[in-house]
Amino acid sequence: MVSQTQELKGLKPSTKGETEFGYDREVWRKLLHLFALSIPIGYQFVSQTAAVLIVFVCFLGSLAVDLARFRGWPIQRLWNPMVSPIVRPKESHNFTGATFILLSGWLCRLIFSLPAATFGMLVIILGDTSAALIGRRWGRHRTIGNRTVEGSVAFLAAAVIAGVCTPGLPLAIGLALAVPATFVEMFSTRIDDNLSVPLVVGLCSHLALKILAQAGGTV
Repeated sequence: MVSQTQELKGLKPSTKGETEFGYDREVWRKLLHLFALSIPIGYQFVSQTAAVLIVFVCFLGSLAVDLARFRGWPIQRLWNPMVSPIVRPKESHNFTGATFILLSGWLCRLIFSLPAATFGMLVIILGDTSAALIGRRWGRHRTIGNRTVEGSVAFLAAAVIAGVCTPGLPLAIGLALAVPATFVEMFSTRIDDNLSVPLVVGLCSHLALKILAQAGGTV
């Protein structure tokens, strides 16, 4: 049963018994999540070296914020009023989604081709936002953990949109990888999906592009 204190804070118990965001706070968190679109968009306007350097510096900044929370450093008081309302209970002693997605943004552009890195990041940013908002509001059929069928369908739809919108990515590759990307997100219970999805999708699309280039074909 939800306690009066939890209701006042806009929180509710999750299926795992821990306190979780209310929907209004989830909306704000996902709106901030959309700011990460600046990563794949920024890829298109700067060199690989510049993109890797910029995202890495941002990752270090987010990592420092997390470490300050873990260790209770006094400096965290400067940003704690802004950060604490959007930190999930399970992130209180773990790295936040922001840190993981910045790590992904750095690794994707460091390792993969531009279209593959862009696609991997677009899938998680658009897909995770859609899955969370649709799943939390209309999700009725549970699958794995807190995932729902409705949320996964929303993720799939967003992944398809990401494939259509990724510059330089053949449409067939984007559409073909939308389904496996959805399953990766669904089964990412031990590894943060902000890390697993971009890296798996980026790797698969990178390899697919290489195979296509070697075959000299077009899609």
